[in-house]
Amino acid sequence: MDKKNLLVIAAVLIAAAVLLGASALMGPRVAAEEDLILITVDGREYARVPLSKPQTVTVRQESGAENIVVISDRGAVMHSSTCDNQLCVQMGEVTVDNWEYRPNQQFIICLPNRVSIELVVTE
Repeated sequence: MDKKNLLVIAAVLIAAAVLLGASALMGPRVAAEEDLILITVDGREYARVPLSKPQTVTVRQESGAENIVVISDRGAVMHSSTCDNQLCVQMGEVTVDNWEYRPNQQFIICLPNRVSIELVVTE
């Protein structure tokens, strides 16, 4: 082996060691190993709730808009909303059993309040 090849091998080994050290410093990665509900407001994440922790999430915005999301161990439903048309409430429940067959699949969306509920299913 010539000197050039040794330098390339050394550079790759150093880069690998740096990346390994950086990943160790950043802590363990949190994998999405369970199904969860992702709530976004205006495209930004508002809450991430595992189905193993059923709860009611109230999304209150500065504009006065409010959406209440009920999360069960099976899925989620938009319980109520301050929007005028109430289409999000009428969308029903999205669950791990029905999300593949729903017309809008794994989403419930409130367009007037810019709130979306997504069922994230791990496979």
